[in-house]
Amino acid sequence: MPYAEIDSETKLYYEDKGEGQTVIFVHGVMMSSKFFHKQVPYFSEKYRTITLDLRGHGQSTKVEHGHTVSRYARDLKRFIEELNVKDVILVGWSMGAFVLWDYVNQFGSENIKALTIVDQSPSDYIWPGWEYGAFDFEAIKGVMQVIQEDQNGFNSEFIYGMFKQKPDPKEHEWILAEMNNLPASIESAIVFNQTAVDYRESVSNVDVPTLICFGTVGFFPIEAGEYIQQRIPGSKLVAFDNSSHLLFLEETDKFNRELDAFFSSL
Repeated sequence: MPYAEIDSETKLYYEDKGEGQTVIFVHGVMMSSKFFHKQVPYFSEKYRTITLDLRGHGQSTKVEHGHTVSRYARDLKRFIEELNVKDVILVGWSMGAFVLWDYVNQFGSENIKALTIVDQSPSDYIWPGWEYGAFDFEAIKGVMQVIQEDQNGFNSEFIYGMFKQKPDPKEHEWILAEMNNLPASIESAIVFNQTAVDYRESVSNVDVPTLICFGTVGFFPIEAGEYIQQRIPGSKLVAFDNSSHLLFLEETDKFNRELDAFFSSL
């Protein structure tokens, strides 16, 4: 299995298929590269399609430290350097979008051709004057406790919120297995950090073509996507009316077509 060495303790698992323009898919918190299993066959016919597991997630090293969005962004930078790819298109879903924004904040967009943001508000926290988050203090406090006391139960229930339609048992089963592969200690650390980060002001640092895809039923209102679109010049927002958070699984054909059209237009 292919791994990229990030440091002496950390190796990131990845899959690399196809040839041409490089596209890297970055998953969300508690998830893994496996979530893009309906994208890889489609995009690898035309593009070099890379999926990776962030540190601690999926099949990557279960290293206990470094579980912050900013560290994940540095890992992504190191990963891109390790594979020696140029002018990449980055697709960030959920927390993966945070990783992309943090990457741009730290390193700029010199080696980035375009971004795709998938269903992520600029901040998960409901700050004063910011209603487009997912958690207030009481909610995140409760999440931290239940992850430590009943990780399986929390993860299992969390899955239903990611779908507009109730997933079939087999789909729920594999998703839960992927989520449970993340140690509870790591899960609670990164869930808290990604809830506390705030890119409302710095999202406007993005200066490359950007596609924004939002489900209209679920974690974030479409207004969060509109906020992003208004602050990234020339960006495009696409709504997925039959999806919650997992729009690339619920509306796969539309998702793949929209991204393909965007990539082809660059």
